[in-house]
Amino acid sequence: MATDHDSIERLRVENAGLRKEIDRLHEQLGRREERTRLILQAAVEGFHVIGMNGEILDCNPSFASIVGYERSELLTMNIGQIDVQSPHEVAAIMEEIKAKGSLRFITRHIHKDGHPIDVEISSHLVRSGDERFFSAFSRPLTEQLRREQALRESEQKFRAIFDETSMFISLLTPKGELLECNRTMADFTGSPPEDGRGEPLWRAPFWGGAPGVEERVEACVRKAASGTPSSCELEIHGTGGRVATLDLKMKPILDALCETVLLIAEGYDVTELRRAEAERAALQEQMIDAQEATIRELSTPLIPLDAGILVMPLVGRLDRVRIEQLLERLLHGVVAQRAATVILDVTGVPVVDAEIADSLIRAAQAVKLLGAEVILTGVGPEVAQTMVGIGIDLQEIVTLSSLQSGLHHALGRSRRGSRPGGSRRRGG
Repeated sequence: MATDHDSIERLRVENAGLRKEIDRLHEQLGRREERTRLILQAAVEGFHVIGMNGEILDCNPSFASIVGYERSELLTMNIGQIDVQSPHEVAAIMEEIKAKGSLRFITRHIHKDGHPIDVEISSHLVRSGDERFFSAFSRPLTEQLRREQALRESEQKFRAIFDETSMFISLLTPKGELLECNRTMADFTGSPPEDGRGEPLWRAPFWGGAPGVEERVEACVRKAASGTPSSCELEIHGTGGRVATLDLKMKPILDALCETVLLIAEGYDVTELRRAEAERAALQEQMIDAQEATIRELSTPLIPLDAGILVMPLVGRLDRVRIEQLLERLLHGVVAQRAATVILDVTGVPVVDAEIADSLIRAAQAVKLLGAEVILTGVGPEVAQTMVGIGIDLQEIVTLSSLQSGLHHALGRSRRGSRPGGSRRRGG
């Protein structure tokens, strides 16, 4: 009997221990369930439980906030009441979840106020004993989709600008390999935008193969790849024999570490500009030539007087060019005017060196060969001293101190009908 009593007592103690362990496990499970419930309640993502017939069995505050209902309202509703899809489509999704065990998909819920909400759903089939239901997490996508749409629109605008601009644009790797070119460049060169991708820009066939072009483009690319903008001007050859002068500018795109990650090659068609500059330069050259001719005319005026007398007053410094112009104009004037006397007035010439003096004498001798007399006026003491000092022979030239004296002398000889003689005079 004692043995039976001891066995019963031992079993009683073991049962008490088992009950205590069971209570502990129940308490631990309860704490875990509470933690899970609190986590789901505090989760930013929406969480809801759907029965096999689509009824909403439970949800957290985030899900209620997403769709704008109170939790108590949702527990009386079916998922089909807040989903834009037809009952047939909702049922098809549930069947797919049953078959696969889980499914991630995008759908659209209807907010209580009527506006649609794009959501991403991650749903799982849950089995708990004989009970089956769907647990689902939902994440609103409206803002994300809006940003993605804005990004797509921005990319479309960039693409439109990239393709429709009048500039020739290419995107290159830091090594100068072609990534993409815009439609303007593709249309001009006659190559599809994808042609030449991965090849160095300087080896492209549209540069025409002129000597040094590849080297110039490569140097431009290398400089930009080092982080410094660069530029060069060259010709680009297109379809139908078209040739354009391109002002090619290279710009580096740098990352946060100031490393070059991309190169932008912008080509500006300056063909018309360069043509206009050339025409303007040619016109300016013509204007300069005309001005110089006018200045020459003004600087060596040949004034005809009555009775076959020509006067050429010289002003300013004389140089070899002016002397040659003077001689040419003087000889043509003597022949054209049938002049008998030519007065060269050097009053306005500040310096007469040996070369100028010799040139004046040669001019006088050339005029004399045409049968006209030369009178040199305005020879001051310094000029006379220079001529004497360098041994200029003035025996066959009449020299007078002033233009007025020269005119009196020339008019007197004209009235007397005299032709030039061989005597030299010096007077006032």
